[in-house]
Amino acid sequence: MNWTTVNWGKFKNKGMSLPQIIFNDADWFFYSYENGHFKGVQAIEARELYRKARAIKVPQKNGQKMLVEYIIHNGKFGTIQLIPENSGFGGHEVSSLIDFFAPKSCAIYDKTGYKNFVHALKAILFGNPSRRMNKTACEAFFNDDNNFDLN
Repeated sequence: MNWTTVNWGKFKNKGMSLPQIIFNDADWFFYSYENGHFKGVQAIEARELYRKARAIKVPQKNGQKMLVEYIIHNGKFGTIQLIPENSGFGGHEVSSLIDFFAPKSCAIYDKTGYKNFVHALKAILFGNPSRRMNKTACEAFFNDDNNFDLN
């Protein structure tokens, strides 16, 4: 997909596309999506990004099926981690997909939760929690359908 630049709201004149925005401010993306703020072509892009962001494949390790564990502390989003499918679950939510919406499901507005989520997500997907996600990297990730379970 050729992603357009968002040029309104808090991202006016910043030159960012929706894939870049979700890695930088997922709260803003989900709020805007849920409230119908995207129009025209960006509404189509937002729908596609929303669908993919909620269905990220969990990387498998050494032939072992891995799951993502969502760690919640006192109703606040903590982090995510990979665990083997057959391990004992620590009482946290476990899934076969990584869902970018997870921090928002704990709290309507959670900047710290999303910061923790993206930090852990970059470690899981790219092997580096500090990886810089520029426009090209963000768009490439969301353009590769192999990163998602879209069934």
